[in-house]
Amino acid sequence: MNTKRFWSPFNPERRAVSRRHVDFYGVELSGGARYLRKIRNLSEDGLLLEDRLTFQQPGHIMELELPRHHDYPLRLRAEVVRVTPAGDVGLRTLGGPWMDGVGGHIEL
Repeated sequence: MNTKRFWSPFNPERRAVSRRHVDFYGVELSGGARYLRKIRNLSEDGLLLEDRLTFQQPGHIMELELPRHHDYPLRLRAEVVRVTPAGDVGLRTLGGPWMDGVGGHIEL
């Protein structure tokens, strides 16, 4: 029997908003250094990035700079909420401006 239903206990922490696939680089700002991070998807309150080189843990706060089309880069703070063995890091933004118009190129 084939089914497309997800059979598991209800989790109130599970994201309920839609995600949008993207493919651009943002910059993590950490201790005066700048690290490129590939952004894979966005939603209204979070994002997913690739980080295969460092070890992130849930609860860690990251400061990010994301490019915006025809505007100054967007600076935001986000909390790590999920880390996969493949190196994907799920982040929830901590207030700040909404991520409308992000993507494109960023000056290093």
